[in-house]
Amino acid sequence: MRMKLAGVALAALMGIAAWSPSALADNTLVVAQEAEPVGLDLMRSSIQTTMSVSYNIHDTLFRPQGDASIRPALAKTWKQLDDRTWRVTLREDATFHDGTPVTAEAVKFSFNRIMSDALNSPNRGKLSAFDKVEVVDDRTVRISTKEPYAPGLYMLAYYLPIVPPHAVKEMGDEQYNVDPVGSGPYRLEEWKKGQEVVLKAYDDYYGPKPAYDTVTFRSIPEPEARVAALLTGEVDVISGIAYHQRERIRKSDNAHLTDQMGVMPYLGLNTYEAPFDDKRVRQAVNYAINRKLIVDALFDGEAILAEGVISPRTFGAAPDLEPYPYDPDKAKQLLKEAGHGDGLQARLAYPTYMTQIQQQAEIIQAQLAKVGIDVKLEPFERAVMWDRYKAQKHQMYIYWWDDAPEPDRYVYPLLHSESRDYYYKNPEVDKLLDKGRRTLDREARAKVYHEVDHVLYEDAPWAFLYIIPDVFGVANDVDYEGRRDGFLDMRSAKPSSN
Repeated sequence: MRMKLAGVALAALMGIAAWSPSALADNTLVVAQEAEPVGLDLMRSSIQTTMSVSYNIHDTLFRPQGDASIRPALAKTWKQLDDRTWRVTLREDATFHDGTPVTAEAVKFSFNRIMSDALNSPNRGKLSAFDKVEVVDDRTVRISTKEPYAPGLYMLAYYLPIVPPHAVKEMGDEQYNVDPVGSGPYRLEEWKKGQEVVLKAYDDYYGPKPAYDTVTFRSIPEPEARVAALLTGEVDVISGIAYHQRERIRKSDNAHLTDQMGVMPYLGLNTYEAPFDDKRVRQAVNYAINRKLIVDALFDGEAILAEGVISPRTFGAAPDLEPYPYDPDKAKQLLKEAGHGDGLQARLAYPTYMTQIQQQAEIIQAQLAKVGIDVKLEPFERAVMWDRYKAQKHQMYIYWWDDAPEPDRYVYPLLHSESRDYYYKNPEVDKLLDKGRRTLDREARAKVYHEVDHVLYEDAPWAFLYIIPDVFGVANDVDYEGRRDGFLDMRSAKPSSN
């Protein structure tokens, strides 16, 4: 927990031995991220830093696990009735933060809300396989899919937060986005825009009581400043740690590193417009990028080279794919065949809050220049980058996803044309992704995704980059293990017994 540094300084000034951190600390946990939330309604964002805060406020029916299994959350029990239907029974003791019970009607309302055109949730596509939620009784719902859907409950565990119908209706969507009423372990106490989000433990939470009375999320955009805040005791947990800063934490007596997800940056290409509507140009970009050089220079050689769209740590990744080799001559040949022998110009957008993103973008810019692609860099603040992304204004863009254990969680929403449909559409890929969802036999399902991986490798809607093993920095007096999905869900954090 963070130290009251003024007290330490005063004690030293008076010639008194400084108190230990545990003696000086209050029961508050301070977490520093790269960016402030854009809102607190979990249905309205797919941005990692925003969702991390919101997952502490909202709960879902199930708790997702690192191996793509689930555990009970708001759902007490469930039973699969057939290959398209589940009956789910809710806990009797779960309430929203205003004290009202979590009911079957709230589950139905929440599903209808996230799937509505009015809300236009960025996560709606992730739940598009679901048909409806029906109320059986006050504590029971029947959930059905349009067709068999292998990862169904796992996807609900991430993307169907249960919200109180009465509060949403009274507030309206915009007010709920800044003052949500969830059912999670923490309730919103205060959001000081541009400063911090303060959460308080919810006394009537149905699950284990959080160890900390208060969790405060702060935004510290500069990576060096986040590390400094951790090492001086100003904050307790940080994300987005650049590789060259990690050794400072390892050598520190005040903090340590804990593994979390692998971050998978990708270089997206607008395949709807020239020059990237030509597959040869997209492949040329892949051949032009020396991934190994970037990994060695920026990530101490520890990142994994991406072999395709599906991370090699994700179920269904094709085992026989090899990363695109660095071959500038091949890139030049493909550009010439596509009518760009004299070179071409392009724009590369990226969000400034991504860790080490400026370095990555500049190296990629330099490498593409060697094959005749003159790239203009376009750094954007988080919200502007996202708005332009949705408006299809990017030509080349760097974004990232975590290498989740379930491929449907990121391959479908990013590349199926009925999900986002911003920059890529391929009927063959659509059919395969639909088939992957419907196939319940695990071995047969893996083969479908192997084919998905091969088709996308050839069609190259992205330049496939690398998977960066990521970490959180944690103060030594805090016991917290990073999650595979990378979200900062602090319900498991507690004071260290060491």
